[in-house]
Amino acid sequence: MNNGLEREALGTEWVYPIILPAQWADLQAWLAANEATALRGWPALQGLRQEAVLDARGLSDHCELLVDITTWRILTRPGVPAPPAGLPLQIEVSERPEPWREVVKAWLADEPIRALAVAVLSDGGFVGDAEAVADAEQGRLRWQTGWPRKGENGLSLTAALRWPAIAAWTGLQAPHEVVRGLRRDPASWLLVERPMWRQVLHTVLLGPHAGMGLQLLSDIGALSVMVPEVTAMAGFHKSCPLHHKDIWNHTLEVVEKCPPRLVVRWSALMHDTGKVLTRSLRGGKVHFFGHEAVGALLMEGVAARLQLPSDLCDRVTYVIAHHARANAYLNDWTDSAVRRLVRELGAHLADVLAFSRSDWTTKRAGRIAEVKGLTAELAVRIPEMIAEAQRVPPLPKGLGTYVLEQTKLQAGPWLGRIQLWLEAECDEGRLEALREPEYYLQALRDKAPELLAITPGTERQRRM
Repeated sequence: MNNGLEREALGTEWVYPIILPAQWADLQAWLAANEATALRGWPALQGLRQEAVLDARGLSDHCELLVDITTWRILTRPGVPAPPAGLPLQIEVSERPEPWREVVKAWLADEPIRALAVAVLSDGGFVGDAEAVADAEQGRLRWQTGWPRKGENGLSLTAALRWPAIAAWTGLQAPHEVVRGLRRDPASWLLVERPMWRQVLHTVLLGPHAGMGLQLLSDIGALSVMVPEVTAMAGFHKSCPLHHKDIWNHTLEVVEKCPPRLVVRWSALMHDTGKVLTRSLRGGKVHFFGHEAVGALLMEGVAARLQLPSDLCDRVTYVIAHHARANAYLNDWTDSAVRRLVRELGAHLADVLAFSRSDWTTKRAGRIAEVKGLTAELAVRIPEMIAEAQRVPPLPKGLGTYVLEQTKLQAGPWLGRIQLWLEAECDEGRLEALREPEYYLQALRDKAPELLAITPGTERQRRM
């Protein structure tokens, strides 16, 4: 079956299969306005399954050419105006004289994936045989005809790697017979060049069903060669005499919940890998002391193996090493504790928080509400702390020294109370900011003389 999947290297014609919502609206309008048109593949699948078109903003972070996971193809008759520009579409023109639905059915015959062998027409109707529509509606990822064979006439390694990417983006589930057809001797994946490993992993990680794509990538034997640090988590909990959560399933869930950015999703994929090497049993409990640092070290090895950009590696390893920092937040944290968190995380703050908001998989409603409440509260407090740190002080430098010189008093807590009062007056607009020191001393004498009514001597002497 010549389905175009035998290419062993990525060319520039391989596109990132995303259409923004505004573009989707333009495309639908074009379809509705031109009768002899048909849109095939994942767009039709989305319409059939009533799924929203993804917003791709933010997905370009460290992206390169990614694996083309679907057949974004338009079929038209001669003379039909071109579709909106800027869309990742392959346009084909058919001059066959048969009724349009029959032409479209013949056009769908070369689609290797049955669930994608459906097309949407200008009137919103669908074309596709009953089995294709059933696979699309029920989410099955299967071949349209026959089963793959291993050997010279079977699917290439590159073609096999395309299927986990399709699962990650469409949500189609591969049945056991498909997994068997795709599975390879683990050593055979070494024949695939490392850039292809990287591109497939990135395509899978960014998909809305990334967990499904990662599981299929593991089931066909590829993930254990590409990133054995990750597959070591699968079933790891079963080897422990004491119960602890399944960190593989936890990882898959967290990856999907994270924002679709490579830094955050790589962090989610690798954040618990260090637990495999750090598990200990003490006092009848399971511990993973230091797993964050070990996980960050493992990530450095993965980055070298996959030739990841150094900036991407640095950001991901930082998140892994510090992901427990933001997770420790409780609502009794003082403002100074939040400021310390902001200061410590520095330029990595956004990455760590984006991951932290998704690092939970509890099924208990009470705990879910608690976690969401804490992350939402922290998300509000941090911008407030940042804004406060960036705020220009309204009082001039040296004001405290000037007040001490003029009043002949000794420094003490009263000086802080004066500063707070003056700042509040400036914030309310009752005093001007950044005036000369004598302006503020006179305001104190006129409006708050009680703040200057301090008994001479040190603070200790006044307390005696």
